[in-house]
Amino acid sequence: MKDKFLSVCITSYNRVNELRRCLNSIKTRYSDEVEIIVSEDNSPQRDAIADMVKQFAGESSIDVIFNTNEVNQGYDRNLGRLKSLASGKYIFYLSDDDCIMDGALDKVIDALKEQEPALMFEPFYYGPVDAVKRKYNKSFRIDAGEEAASTYLYDAILFSGLIFEKDKIAEYDAERFLNCNYFQVYMFLMTIKKYGAYYLDVMTIDSVSDGENAYGTVKSTKKNELLADRNSIYSNIEFNKGLIKVIRFFDEDSNSDVITKFAKEYSMRSYGGLSRARAYGRAEFRNYWKKLNELDIPISGTAKTYYATLLIFGNKVCDVIYGIPKKLLLMRRSNKQ
Repeated sequence: MKDKFLSVCITSYNRVNELRRCLNSIKTRYSDEVEIIVSEDNSPQRDAIADMVKQFAGESSIDVIFNTNEVNQGYDRNLGRLKSLASGKYIFYLSDDDCIMDGALDKVIDALKEQEPALMFEPFYYGPVDAVKRKYNKSFRIDAGEEAASTYLYDAILFSGLIFEKDKIAEYDAERFLNCNYFQVYMFLMTIKKYGAYYLDVMTIDSVSDGENAYGTVKSTKKNELLADRNSIYSNIEFNKGLIKVIRFFDEDSNSDVITKFAKEYSMRSYGGLSRARAYGRAEFRNYWKKLNELDIPISGTAKTYYATLLIFGNKVCDVIYGIPKKLLLMRRSNKQ
């Protein structure tokens, strides 16, 4: 099998029906230049997943590679495993419960061939809240540098649709990031600082959330049930512990200070989690606030204001009060380019 131009690399864990839907969404006129790699992370449904992928591969015009980890590796190692299996010049990461929009893959490949970026990302539709995310008003190049890393960090949180030139990320080892669950953020930050990026204004990913994560509760996640259950109000805090650790790794390795800007923006964005926690009553809300303040970043006056007003007035009133400036902030960010 000759090397390909693009490797669509899919993490898989325990979601055979979602993976089937994902695979069926991968359509392109460049089938000879594309490969699909599925790395199944030793889930309870591994046999059913293997059978389904084998059937799909027999019917697909695109080459399909199926890998089963003999031992559950967890999120970060599985991303690293996919990277090592890919033969493509570019790696297109995709979660098994997400889909590629009709016609988008051809536009992605055309842009990669024309722009030749080290990193490319695109907008996605996030079904649970019926919203378009990672969205700007036009396609544009992003200059390399620390400012780019700070500005676009949040665009790396969802790994589906992140496309890396393989040679630019070959040196990064997932082992260092076990239990962080954000290996792609480190690769994103390092790549955008060194080489810049290209934003393609083509709706590419249909993102679906089912409240579960695409990996098991293995030793690498310390069987953290708060990570396993995305419906818990504490889940986002647990995930942000890993994200903060990754950002600090990046700052240390690249002589940067992205964490300071991140801390300020995190406080600005903290309202959603606080509002959700407030709905569980004052006692649970106070405990959530305590956990939030245990994160390895300073919590700004903005978050403290959120906390105080929510504690007094409740989330229903505050959702109306804070909803207007939030919309204005998002509009300003989308109009940045």
